[in-house]
Amino acid sequence: MKKAYVKSACIAALSASVLLTGCGKLDPNETLVTIKNGDKTDTISLGLGNFAARYQQSMYDQYLLSYYGEGMWKQDMSGSGSTLQDETKDGVLDELEEQYLAKAHAADYNISLTDDQKKAIEDAANKFISDNDKESLEQMGATVDTVKEYLEYRTYYTLVADAAKKEADKDITEDDCWMRTFSYVVFDTTSKTSEDGNVEPLTDDEILEKKANAKALAEAEDFDAEVEALGATKESYSYLKGEEEDGTMDMEIIKAAEALKEGEVSSVIEVKDAGYYVIKLESDHDSDASENKRSSLQTEAFNTLMDSWKEAIEWTVDEKVWEKVQFTSLFKAPEKEEESTEEPAEEVTEETTEEKTSEETTEETTEETEESSEETTEENTEETEDSESN
Repeated sequence: MKKAYVKSACIAALSASVLLTGCGKLDPNETLVTIKNGDKTDTISLGLGNFAARYQQSMYDQYLLSYYGEGMWKQDMSGSGSTLQDETKDGVLDELEEQYLAKAHAADYNISLTDDQKKAIEDAANKFISDNDKESLEQMGATVDTVKEYLEYRTYYTLVADAAKKEADKDITEDDCWMRTFSYVVFDTTSKTSEDGNVEPLTDDEILEKKANAKALAEAEDFDAEVEALGATKESYSYLKGEEEDGTMDMEIIKAAEALKEGEVSSVIEVKDAGYYVIKLESDHDSDASENKRSSLQTEAFNTLMDSWKEAIEWTVDEKVWEKVQFTSLFKAPEKEEESTEEPAEEVTEETTEEKTSEETTEETTEETEESSEETTEENTEETEDSESN
């Protein structure tokens, strides 16, 4: 099979050697998606859709090809009845729809790309094209304009998502995200694994021993030291203060945690078909867990908003056109060149400094694009947010 090697470029960690199998060249100007948005009609080209799909493919190829082989794209990897290729392409369309909607609603948040953001995107696109050979770029359908459009869509999504989440945060109270964290040890009474690997039920004596160990832990002066002495495993769990339903932890455990003050240890808690639990409330108000909960609530609010935006448009995919996108050429990570242990001295000049600054800006833009994530530069996001506050 013929191989063509391409340099890794400005879109973070993109591909390397391309295994070409002669797939047909696509017409990038064909309409892939037609969108009726109010009184206007917009379109998304096959060129953008193809590049987004092949770029996503390249990410999977680099990490999965060595495990699943070159036929993985035609396999049903999830048991859903769809091939990995079809699932990936469906995901790309979902992302394109949300990116389109974010851009369409950017004005709602007074968002537009700054000159610096536009330049960073253009620099990244130009560098990607210059770093790769013609044959490889054709396989991905990569042109400067296509890569720029791809990065612009992703940038708008990041900026609008951040602004929408910030807006949603105004309605989130401290009680909505007050998380408490406890450590727990479970003495499992459901079964045991024998030396020959068979799963067997515990004897009555073994269950009594488990209960005795749990009691010893509950009454110990030093919780952590007793855990170690028993050879037990301590785990951690965070829950919303006052919650009445938990999809992961048994509510008997949550109720026991609610009765504890910070630093206190519970008595033995017996959970049917599980075993004996002993818990210690580590934090009445876990700041990290609370911040994560707040972030989760912001994301939920944004997802709800995005769903309402989707309902307001008609998104029509030309399936015959989309069928033309096939993962018949594969991407592999480049072989790393041996690096010298000594770095040559470099004369620092104004020209060198300007060149380095440009390269750093490009790298930051593309690393953030990949987020998750896959987002554009944090710097640029902050600039836009500053402009909004002004």
